[in-house]
Amino acid sequence: MIKERIARLRQFLIEQAADGAVIMQPENLRYFSGFTGGEGALVLMTEGKPVLWTDSRYTEQAAQQSGIECDIKNHEGRLLECIGCFIKENSMHVVGYEKNYLTLAAYEGITAHAEESRFVGCAFSFLRAVKTVSELQSTREASIIADKAFNQLMPYIKPGVTECELCARLESSMLLLGSEEKSFTTIVASGARSAMPHGTASQKVVDDGDFVTFDFGAVIDGYHSDMTRTVVAGRASQEQKEFYGLVLEAQQLGVSIIRAGLSCREADETIRQFFIDHAVGTYFTHALGHGTGLEIHEQPVLSPKAETILQENMIVTVEPGLYIEGKYGVRIEDSVVVTAHGCEILTKTPKELVELS
Repeated sequence: MIKERIARLRQFLIEQAADGAVIMQPENLRYFSGFTGGEGALVLMTEGKPVLWTDSRYTEQAAQQSGIECDIKNHEGRLLECIGCFIKENSMHVVGYEKNYLTLAAYEGITAHAEESRFVGCAFSFLRAVKTVSELQSTREASIIADKAFNQLMPYIKPGVTECELCARLESSMLLLGSEEKSFTTIVASGARSAMPHGTASQKVVDDGDFVTFDFGAVIDGYHSDMTRTVVAGRASQEQKEFYGLVLEAQQLGVSIIRAGLSCREADETIRQFFIDHAVGTYFTHALGHGTGLEIHEQPVLSPKAETILQENMIVTVEPGLYIEGKYGVRIEDSVVVTAHGCEILTKTPKELVELS
């Protein structure tokens, strides 16, 4: 698997007219080398065995995880110097680097030892967008854990409980069910706070009749699940039911159009136009969705500016939401696998409006 990934990376570099690459972002490092330690860098050329630099804390781990495909070397506290000198010694004239990750300090530390090389920013994350069978399975397992944990939480969602308590119960359940960690900072936002798309849990007490939005996920083998559900603590008003129903209809429409060959921009535009047609377009304040994988937000992105065409075995979220500042908000999100003629929904928790008391 690592050999195939390195081969694709090398083909990408050849297409970019680059002689090699420096990989330091942890997710890319794991993807292309198998290494999961806390510090390291993969340096590879279009030919020859890649070199994985790390320090004495991780050399044994690196040898176990990456020793077959990579030469493991201890940088002895001189990581940036070692990378730069390797580039110079191997006459790498054009070098790809992670333009959205590498800091200026790291860039300067490397280039100071490779003055004659030209460094080109690359978006290596696109190479991770189409998932393998094992990646899909890990994400399915993470999604199953999230579904189970939310089902276990349901009896505790009621007026009088705090958002933080609900968050703690949800995260604990996911860990006890086998998640490696929480997928991201869990969102629990109730009442007027539900109008905050990223309203992480606070000490606010859930009141009777509040919308409560939960956005959360589990992690298996490094792969992240992502799901959002909004419920009502107590009884919903007719206005709330209609508002929720509009978001649900949009979300179901979004899921129904996802398929290989669809442009990410078109997916977003379809739902954006749906909301405009229902006179609530100004309340839809973010993109329709994003890819998940070793990162919770990765390519592709379903947004007005996206140029990507969906391919089979990409994973994307479909998460329309409406937010009225100072009043309430609703978001409903599924993670789906793109197929030739549609999609496979990974997050199975029902989406019909739930009233809890």
